[in-house]
Amino acid sequence: MDKISMTYFVDFVLKAGTPKLTGVREIKERKDELFTDFYRQVREAIVAMHRGNKSDRVLDDFLAAQTDERRRRIYPGIIAGYRKLLAGGKVTWFEPTVGTYRIGDLDINVNPELGLNIDGKPHLIKMYFRGESLSAKRLTVMLNLLTNGLEGIAPPGTVFAVLDVRKAKLHTFKVPNPRVSTLLRGEAASFATIYASM
Repeated sequence: MDKISMTYFVDFVLKAGTPKLTGVREIKERKDELFTDFYRQVREAIVAMHRGNKSDRVLDDFLAAQTDERRRRIYPGIIAGYRKLLAGGKVTWFEPTVGTYRIGDLDINVNPELGLNIDGKPHLIKMYFRGESLSAKRLTVMLNLLTNGLEGIAPPGTVFAVLDVRKAKLHTFKVPNPRVSTLLRGEAASFATIYASM
């Protein structure tokens, strides 16, 4: 089985019943690729700005270049939210650590998009772009995967975080919950079983 993305595994965990089957089928058939990733362009624009050590004015150029009506409507709110994070303190870029988290027979690609020193403290950050509110369940699963997938290979003292980009709210990992790890082991086994049967 190929590695699966952290985002798609989180979606699988949060589904109930038969939608889990549909989700695995879509992953297996690679329907989750480039064309369905609505936020890919804005994610890459933010990362490119940091990597190139450019001013956030490049994000205005990015927005001006959008021709798709839905992107023209939604992306400005995302960029505005991201700018609020940048305005909140001294922020510098470092290349984010990525890893693979193996749970049972499943390899999950743990890939925070941002490595930011915020007021001198390294943060590895997964960005959340969707319009629906970032639920407590989704946040718990995402932070658990980030921490378990990167602890030990990330720089010492790294803070693992999820950024609700539209709201400019940075959620950080506080206290490990062993019950969540147990849940994820069960979900990984379920995913692998469904995947093998299709």
